[in-house]
Amino acid sequence: MKELSHDVNFTRIYETEHDAIYRFCLMRTSDAEIAHDFTQDVFTRFWKAMTEEQDIKSPRSFLFTIARNLIIDWYRKKKSLSLDALLEEAGDDKSFVGGTPMDTVEISAEVSHVMRHLDQLEEPYRKAVYMRHVEGLKPREIAAYLNESANVISVRITRGVERLGNLMGYK
Repeated sequence: MKELSHDVNFTRIYETEHDAIYRFCLMRTSDAEIAHDFTQDVFTRFWKAMTEEQDIKSPRSFLFTIARNLIIDWYRKKKSLSLDALLEEAGDDKSFVGGTPMDTVEISAEVSHVMRHLDQLEEPYRKAVYMRHVEGLKPREIAAYLNESANVISVRITRGVERLGNLMGYK
């Protein structure tokens, strides 16, 4: 009976979070195949944790932590690649965005523009804004991950978005 409960919970979480985990991996790797492989690995590890009855308070945060760690390990293995080579790879891979090549170029340029300015934010704001708007985590999930209160995280997100808008010249 317990196995059935794992199946139902896993299926529900998989259906809810699969696309977000895939997008997160794709954005970090710029490679659809690698993102797909990482997404499968994330859910395989999640299933294992569930069947071992680990205490998982926030499945979404847990999934993103697994994904983040896989990507960090992957980049460590690829450490010999330069940043320029990584940017070239991302620029050459058009498969992750639908539409015309011009749409792809515009979206890619817009994402690059936002990410450059996001990197200029002070650390607590940068992390909160990134986790909220790129990873799609809710303030309470970010708070649990960062061991902060949800109120502090909400304030950081609001102020971070405001500062990001200023950096980008929108305000």
